[in-house]
Amino acid sequence: MKMKRTVLYIAALVAFPAVSSAQLYVEPEQNVDCSVFIEKERGENAQQGLEIWDRYVFALEDGGHVRVFDFRTASGEPVAKFDLASARPDNHANNASFGIETAPGGSFPLLYVTNGKVGSEIEMSCFVESIKRRGRKFSSEIMQTIKLDTAGWRGAGYAGIFGAPSWMVDRDRSSLWVFSARKRTIHKVTRNAYENQYVATKFRVPALAEGKVVTLALNDIEDQVVFPFDTWFTQAGCVKDGKIYYCFGLGERDASRMSVCVHVHPAVHDGDILHFHRNLLLELVSCGHRPGIGIIDSDAGRA
Repeated sequence: MKMKRTVLYIAALVAFPAVSSAQLYVEPEQNVDCSVFIEKERGENAQQGLEIWDRYVFALEDGGHVRVFDFRTASGEPVAKFDLASARPDNHANNASFGIETAPGGSFPLLYVTNGKVGSEIEMSCFVESIKRRGRKFSSEIMQTIKLDTAGWRGAGYAGIFGAPSWMVDRDRSSLWVFSARKRTIHKVTRNAYENQYVATKFRVPALAEGKVVTLALNDIEDQVVFPFDTWFTQAGCVKDGKIYYCFGLGERDASRMSVCVHVHPAVHDGDILHFHRNLLLELVSCGHRPGIGIIDSDAGRA
């Protein structure tokens, strides 16, 4: 029996002019170098968030399961498998972002794990985990849980969000960004693009010394940026040097929205909105970065 595979694409980062309209539209394919880098062995659960540190690619799956791949060899066979400490059926593991601080005994910086499951009791929580590597064995421990409290945002002049926040650390600027939308992005709630907007809210990165549970609320907001609703929904993303990257794509599941985009938005009030994308018949689930390149991950099964 052949193993199911997921595909990790690698693309050059290219800047394009700003977009001024919140309407959805299909642009012609841009001149972007995009090719398969790793065709990964896939587990039984859907691929979700992805993060890279040094030679290790951490591919998260729904439920909090992780497969680790070697970036240097680009082998499709995982070098290790383990469960996050936050693993549970309603942990969608929608996004993963390495932070700044490393816990005592940890082999990597703290990993900030987004749930992303609407309606879950942990929907508004971010699990901060320390991953240890001992040879080919990996394990994880929850060091901190960050909870988001949106009470009073609208009354204070900030945009409210519907929920399912994606937590992303900007390591270059020591900031924690929470990315969501004003309304749910499903079609029965957002029927037209002009009815919705994406919202990015900036906080400090809580230190472990602040405690096991930290709540970020109205008085903790450092900045907020509202973006056009220019993809029908988003998957996992990342922040690099003040810019928010996120991806969209359904591939063959929805031919009418086959054009896959990865948008780059500045996480500041000034600057251009950058675009780079390529038409791929794949469902894109996450994106990341290495020096000079972008990493785009898909959930395409291969028989």
